[in-house]
Amino acid sequence: MSLVENLAEFVVSLSASTLPDRIHERARACVLNGVGMALAGTRVSHVATARRAALAMEGSASGPASVLGEGKRTGIAGAVLANATLFHARTQDDTCGAAHFGATLLPLLINLLEVRRLPPAVLLPALVAGYEVGGALEVHCAASSSRNGFRASSLYGTVAAAAAAAKAIGLGTRETAAAIANAMSFAGGSVAAFSEGSDEWRYQLGTAALAGLQAACLAEAGSRSARSAAEARGGFFEIFCREMMDARAITAGLGAEWALDRVMFKPFPVCAFNQGPVQAALEVSSRIAGASIVEGELRMNPAEATYAGMDFKGPFSTLSATLMSAPFCVARTLIHGAPSIADMQQFGDTEVNALARRIDLVADANIPRLCCELNITTAAGAHACVRMVRQAADYSYGIDATEELIEAVFQVEGIDDAMLPKLVRFVENIDRFNIVYVIYLFRSR
Repeated sequence: MSLVENLAEFVVSLSASTLPDRIHERARACVLNGVGMALAGTRVSHVATARRAALAMEGSASGPASVLGEGKRTGIAGAVLANATLFHARTQDDTCGAAHFGATLLPLLINLLEVRRLPPAVLLPALVAGYEVGGALEVHCAASSSRNGFRASSLYGTVAAAAAAAKAIGLGTRETAAAIANAMSFAGGSVAAFSEGSDEWRYQLGTAALAGLQAACLAEAGSRSARSAAEARGGFFEIFCREMMDARAITAGLGAEWALDRVMFKPFPVCAFNQGPVQAALEVSSRIAGASIVEGELRMNPAEATYAGMDFKGPFSTLSATLMSAPFCVARTLIHGAPSIADMQQFGDTEVNALARRIDLVADANIPRLCCELNITTAAGAHACVRMVRQAADYSYGIDATEELIEAVFQVEGIDDAMLPKLVRFVENIDRFNIVYVIYLFRSR
C-alpha cells in the first residue's frame, strides 16, 4: 500500500477506548495548553488582522461558526483562519519537533464540531489522529524540508488537519486516504517571514487548517485523489524534501511510538528554539548578580542556530523578529528577567538592543538539539558559562504542570481567577461536554 493508504488505515482504526492512558492525558494536556494560551492571546494585535480578513472573506452577517473572542459568527472558512491565528498568537502553543500542531488542530475541530453538531466524543480521537499523522511525517521529513525553506507547521500541519477532519466527520479508509492525498497537494508555506520579521507565519496555521478542512470535505464529496501523492514523481517527497523518503519507516511506528509523547509546551512566549537560551540567560543572570556585560556567545545545534531569524541582531520593530532572535531573547532576559509578551514588544530598549548586538550565535554540532551553551564576559573581566541540557521530556508537561503554566500566564495577563477552573472542568470531561462550552469560555473572556 502507499503511504497515504497506510496513514488512512491508522486514522480509521483509532479509537478512544484503545488509546493508552498516557496518550489520553497527553491529548488532554494539549487541549488545556492550547485553549489556555488562546484565551491569553486575544489581545495580541495580529489576531485582529486575521479577524478582519475572515469577515472580509465570509461577510459580517451571522454564520454557523464562532470567531472566538470576537463575539461574532461567520462561515467556517473565515472562522478557522481567525481562530488558528488566535491559538498561535502568543507562540506558546505546543510544538511537536518543529511543527505547531495544536494551534492548527484545536481551532479547526472546535469549529467543525460546532458547525456540524458532532458529538463531543469525536474530539479526542480526531485530535490524536492529527498529531500522529502530522508527527510521523515531521519526525522523518522535517530536517530535509526545513533545509529547503518550508515551514514544518504549515507543511505537515495541513496533512495533520486533513487527517483530523476526516476522523471527526467519520470518513472511511478510501475517503481518508483521499483527504490526506489532497492535503499533500495543497500543503506548503515558507520560512521567509522569519528572516524579515514579518507576520506571514502567524497566519500560516490558519491557512493550513483551512486547507486540511477543504481536503477532507473534497474527499467526503467524492474527489479522486492520487494514491501515490507522497511517493510519485512531483509528489510530496520530491517537492518538499527533494529526496525520496522511506514511507515504510514513516508508518512503522504508528500506534506504538506516539508523536504525542514528543509534544512540548513552552514556558516562555518565544520561539521553541529559544526556550533553552532564555533558561540559560536566567541562570547566568543569577550568577553575575547585575554585573555589566561586555559580550556573549551562544552556541546551539546547527539545525536551530541556522533557522531563519535566529541570528538577527536588529534593528527590531516587530514581535515576529524579537521572539525569533536568540541574541534579543538572551539580552532581554539577562537585563530584565523572564520575558513576557509585553517585554518582547519593547523594541526601543537601548540597553537590550546594544547587548543583543554583542551576543554572537554560533552553530555547534557538538550541542544537541534543545540544548545550548551561553558564555558571558563582564566588564570586570569575569566569565560565566552555562551549558543548558534539555530534551523533549523536560517540556512534556502532564495535566498538573500544564495547569500551573496556564495559571501563571493568566496571572500575567490579568485573566479572572475563575477562568482556569472552568477550563480544567472541560478538559476533565472532554468526551461529554458540548463544544459550545469552550466557545462560551471565549465569550466570557
